[in-house]
Amino acid sequence: VLVGIALFKIVPLHIAGNTVLDAMSEQTNFAKVKSLDKIQYEIFVIAQDAGTPLVLQDIKIRRHGSDVIVSAKYTQSVSVFGYNYTYGFDKSVQKPVF
Repeated sequence: VLVGIALFKIVPLHIAGNTVLDAMSEQTNFAKVKSLDKIQYEIFVIAQDAGTPLVLQDIKIRRHGSDVIVSAKYTQSVSVFGYNYTYGFDKSVQKPVF
């Protein structure tokens, strides 16, 4: 029961982080037809819907040669039985622009 309660609080943080990573990967596919500001905003909206504390300024998008690089970083804490678990999200996606 204790493990179930702990997982009930921790697993959603990882699921939300993977949702943000998927959004970053998906949005880089549209780098040729969308502006970088639009991509940044769409990732932000998906992150907010997933319940992450990611702010718009922490989503960095830049072009490097023929590639687009998207990076995001945030931390989120949850208390489980007096223990503070901190989930650190620091991911980057790099894809070529077609």
